[in-house]
Amino acid sequence: MIIPYEEITKRLDSTRVNKLHIIAAIIGALGGFLFGYDTGIIGSVLVYVTPIFHLNTAEVAILTSGTSLLAGIGALAAGPITDKFGRKSLLVADGIMYAVFALLSALATDSLLLVLWRSLVGFAIGADTAIATGYISEFSPKKWRGRLAITQQLMIFSGLTASFWAGYILSFSANWRLMLGLGVIPAIILIALRAFLPESPRWLILNGKQDKAKDILRKFGVNISNDEQIAPPQRELTFKEIFSSKPIRTAIILVGLWLIFQQITGINVILYYGPTIYKYLGLTGPKAILNTAISESLGGIEYAISFYLIDKWGRRRLGVIGYGGLMMSLAIMLLGLRVFFSGIIFAGVALVFTAMTLYLLFYHIGVGGVGWVLQGEVIPTEVRGRGAGLLAALDWFGNFAIIFVFPYWKAAFGVFSFFVLELVLSVLALLVVYLFLPETKGVSLEEMTKVLERGLTIQRQYNTISSNIYYTEKRIK
Repeated sequence: MIIPYEEITKRLDSTRVNKLHIIAAIIGALGGFLFGYDTGIIGSVLVYVTPIFHLNTAEVAILTSGTSLLAGIGALAAGPITDKFGRKSLLVADGIMYAVFALLSALATDSLLLVLWRSLVGFAIGADTAIATGYISEFSPKKWRGRLAITQQLMIFSGLTASFWAGYILSFSANWRLMLGLGVIPAIILIALRAFLPESPRWLILNGKQDKAKDILRKFGVNISNDEQIAPPQRELTFKEIFSSKPIRTAIILVGLWLIFQQITGINVILYYGPTIYKYLGLTGPKAILNTAISESLGGIEYAISFYLIDKWGRRRLGVIGYGGLMMSLAIMLLGLRVFFSGIIFAGVALVFTAMTLYLLFYHIGVGGVGWVLQGEVIPTEVRGRGAGLLAALDWFGNFAIIFVFPYWKAAFGVFSFFVLELVLSVLALLVVYLFLPETKGVSLEEMTKVLERGLTIQRQYNTISSNIYYTEKRIK
């Protein structure tokens, strides 16, 4: 008996969440922990390697941003690889690369080697972000897709928090090598666990591996018999065909803008340079790192809020709340800096701390994790590796640009004017999300193109399309 591919994906979308869904989502997202740890620990490392290696402004910028530049390249390289060879193989390879280059970073004997190995760590992380949430989306029931895919943000937050507390504890001994080297431990755990991951059933079907696909589908709770043969899905698209498709083009523009904005509106300056900013305001190294660690440690509560709301309120509403909150936080930041520079030191530092804490709260609730969920779900399965890789690359190149510019801007114009720029960018981000972003909650991966086929039009039209898809199915059931 021959059944269409769409019938199998409907069965997969309507299954109940079981233990395998949860375990595979957590292990698939574990690379986010390495992402968070590696990108967060540089803020603590900079406090100590800058005087040890006598780094100038250019060298600080390159050391901090090189990881992001190579991450963007890694994301672009990973897309075609994962579409051709599968999601699981790339996820395992990422862990191996990270472990090797993190260890070499800790053993670096000069600034050139430190930049080189740190940048190659970034390549591994970028490759991982190209497919992690896409992999999770491909086996998740659509009503749970947001909550399972946002596990990536839980891991990123956990890695960031661990990095700042590790930096704080090791700051008393100034052991920057151990700060970097500790990242090898979760990498080894990641490699061991990912070896047991199931391959994406959607990818297996698309690549003609029906017997393997059936075995894995059954493990995910899908009812499929050996007599049923799945009709071949559509052929793989070329890059030219990808960009000639209006829904895919719309997805790349809108989600690409989200991911760029989530980087250039200040998150990485607060995380990577947070201790540097506090030192700029007169705090010692350990206290500067501690303040950043405290702010980031609240992310567990923030993640829980986002986990609960993403499949209830949807991606767009959380995005509006998130980017709106960034605007408010940056306004408080500017007020705090103004108060500090006017000579009221304690009040100024307190306002800056409040601003950073609120910024991270709104970022975790409505910006960071939601952006990665969108990246993993809006591109069609047959080109998800390449499309999601391109979106991840845009995110990382935006990350690179802002953290490369910050040391120069700070040296030339000071911190205050930089956060004015961030406030303006957050306003633009809010307008893009509010006016143009479609709602994707409750929409199957195969129907995502229907939500995006109208292109860049005002959001009210999108709401009608996505709501009809979601609530029509609800009424039928």
